[in-house]
Amino acid sequence: MPMMLGFSHHRSGQLQKELDRIVGELPQLGVQKCILLNPLYPGSVSINTTLRLVMIMPEDRPFVRRADFFYGHLWPTVAVEFLHYTPEEIEEISHSNTALSKEIKEGQLIYEQ
Repeated sequence: MPMMLGFSHHRSGQLQKELDRIVGELPQLGVQKCILLNPLYPGSVSINTTLRLVMIMPEDRPFVRRADFFYGHLWPTVAVEFLHYTPEEIEEISHSNTALSKEIKEGQLIYEQ
């Protein structure tokens, strides 16, 4: 499959446009914080790059069902991985020494209520 010249730049633009749209919807969904886990600058983006977003808000559903809320309300136009945690879970994760904890600490806070 031929790859178009400047694809990384084009894909970065697609992802950034969708990220901006999603962030604009977060206040009405009750999200307290949103953290982007992967950088979107040209050179770091490929054909397989997705948006990896940690969404922090109160929730009582099981973890495996939580992302459904965002897919159902936001209808993403690019591949998005929603990781939905409660404030209490994020606090616990922040005190752990895990790959996720490191990703969250190094991630970019893109929305805060």
